[in-house]
Amino acid sequence: MKRLLVLLLGSTLASGLFAAETEMDRLRAALAERLPNVTPDRLAPSPVPGLYELVVGTQVVYITPDARLALQGRLLDLEQGTDLTEPVVSAARLELLAALPEEKMVIFEPEGEVKHTLTTFTDIDCPYCRRLHAEMDQLNAMGIRVRYLLYPRAGPDSESYRKAVDVWCASDRNDALTRAKAGQPVERGDCANPVMEHMQLGVELGLTGTPYSVTDKGEIVSGYAPAPELAARLDGRDPRTARRN
Repeated sequence: MKRLLVLLLGSTLASGLFAAETEMDRLRAALAERLPNVTPDRLAPSPVPGLYELVVGTQVVYITPDARLALQGRLLDLEQGTDLTEPVVSAARLELLAALPEEKMVIFEPEGEVKHTLTTFTDIDCPYCRRLHAEMDQLNAMGIRVRYLLYPRAGPDSESYRKAVDVWCASDRNDALTRAKAGQPVERGDCANPVMEHMQLGVELGLTGTPYSVTDKGEIVSGYAPAPELAARLDGRDPRTARRN
């Protein structure tokens, strides 16, 4: 009798797993038919019963099992007061950034302990980017490691793009970037560079302007914020507190 009960229980569990796999398989097949040019980065059950979470890059869509209906927007837990979509998007941002090796970044390192890493898309000629860079010593002193990606907003045929290439091709990129942001000339360079790769990554992340920063938690800081406010946000503190101080 006990052996029969075990067999029946095992059969029930297997049937449930098979049904779940079958529904997912049907959804994948339906998506391939309806959206042949879209390759999901992630497809999983969502917090809402009957809806699946489809992630492509940093875009999140909630979709029915037959791939007929889709909802795009933020999923909010009104009881807890939390955004259930943001952690998914943040994880997707970090995954995209992790695919770019640090050898393809210009990094300003603190001398002491690294408390946080900030990845910032910067335009050499952007006034607010220059303002942020002017606080680099302060950021580093607070234990903030800054990884720069070059994003000349005017495009690949612009002087800003030429400056970005010159900085990358310099023997000392950190010094060249600092001088370029101060309006000083940088020696012309011609070398293999990742500037276009940086720009494409910015587009994939949904960049809307510079500076555009991604925290080590995958959150976005769009635009300039003073060093104390940035540090407060990275620490999980209210930036308004840092502003008052």
